[in-house]
Amino acid sequence: MTDEPGSPIKRIFKSLFTRKSNETVRETIEELLEENRAEGEEDFSEHEQQLLSNVLYLKDKKCCHVMVPRAEIVAFHQSGTVSDLAKLMVEKGHSRIPVYGDSLDDIIGILHIIDLAIGLIRGENDQPVSELITNSSKSVKFVSPNMGVLDLLREMQADKVHMAIVIDEYGGVDGLVTIEDLLEEIVGNIEDEYDFEEQHLITPQEGVIVADARAELEEIENLTSIDLEDNITDKEVVINTLGGLVFHLAQRIPGKGEVIDGADGIKFRILDVDPRRIKKIMIILPSSEPGPCPCPSKK
Repeated sequence: MTDEPGSPIKRIFKSLFTRKSNETVRETIEELLEENRAEGEEDFSEHEQQLLSNVLYLKDKKCCHVMVPRAEIVAFHQSGTVSDLAKLMVEKGHSRIPVYGDSLDDIIGILHIIDLAIGLIRGENDQPVSELITNSSKSVKFVSPNMGVLDLLREMQADKVHMAIVIDEYGGVDGLVTIEDLLEEIVGNIEDEYDFEEQHLITPQEGVIVADARAELEEIENLTSIDLEDNITDKEVVINTLGGLVFHLAQRIPGKGEVIDGADGIKFRILDVDPRRIKKIMIILPSSEPGPCPCPSKK
């Protein structure tokens, strides 16, 4: 990316401020990209084009598409101690954790690691974290799953908050979104020195694919060239993950070892599951006939 007066990024910003009153930001950027392609120029690097495309794509994205789902939320009960919360933050590598009262649907506050440090410095290790919530002036931001990602990013910047709780129409917690999640939709994955390395979510084997239920369908296709979206019977339903696809096919959380039939002869064997969500799945390709479920034995 250059800093010359005529650089493409500067042209975009100039165009944004001089665009016609009835022209949207999206239309302005699309026009510039189309103009660039039509003239056969290489004004934009591959990275710049990706950033601009991501911004355009965000216009149609909603909170429900980027949120951490309810089953994967790391939260802490208000009666737990300050020292226990410190252990959880270190274990999970999170700098912010929501605190709940009666249940996860009763979020009473969000504690930052600085709030925690203040409690530890004061020697309040055995005090309930509810005391830290009482002393904190920060309120919880609740948003709808249908709220636009760009609208939420703008509000979070204005309100100076880094985490929002997504609630459904009945007031129950649906998921959570951090400002980092929103920025990653534009610039890609953001890692710091305290991000813990995750195990590979997708493991192709002979005739089968073993994958974490959180693996995205697009990731599976990129890695294995297998498009699983044909298994989505209702094309109006937005499904991004393998676990979501299997839940859609079964219309319930299937049991461990159960096999769910998919399209084109593909089958899905449940390798690991708990009462709330599917954890690990084996994708059985039509040409393969795997033996007994390779589930780890319980000790």
